[in-house]
Amino acid sequence: MNIEGIQNRIVQVENYQATFLILELNDQLFRFDFIDKKEFNLKKGTRGPLRIYQTHPLLIDHNENIVTTYINSKPDNFISFIRDFENAINENTEGWRKWTNYVQDRNINFTVNIFLNNVKKGTGKLLEAPFSITQKVIEICNQYNVSVKTFGSELKLDNFKLILIDDNYVIAREFRHHIY
Repeated sequence: MNIEGIQNRIVQVENYQATFLILELNDQLFRFDFIDKKEFNLKKGTRGPLRIYQTHPLLIDHNENIVTTYINSKPDNFISFIRDFENAINENTEGWRKWTNYVQDRNINFTVNIFLNNVKKGTGKLLEAPFSITQKVIEICNQYNVSVKTFGSELKLDNFKLILIDDNYVIAREFRHHIY
């Protein structure tokens, strides 16, 4: 059985570990191994219809290449620019991710405050984001006469999948049925 065979059926998260998920369906247990798992947010006991997506706001971080963008000039109106910048990202993520995820990186001490400072000065790193988010942000920059430079600006797609049960999810390249 492949996982697509139980799509839209009511399942319950029976158990999980880093490499697999056990679902209960009609008093039967099914184990699916994660192949190349990227992200998960599961809670034991969650019940609901199992949905499978190949396009979803949670997938863009994994299915699109990440583009780095630097700012080279100040916006005409700082406050409006930041508001529209945030809204552009939120349009793409539809509330599944915070807009600040793309303007901060703790590994290199790139914080929201540094981002805001870079926008005020009109120089420095602006964001690291998937291609589609970057394109929306560039549109906002153009509206505010902000010059930017991007690195990695060609779209490259991958094929990760998302399974969603209520608000629980797993992102992986494949969900392979494990036969006991």
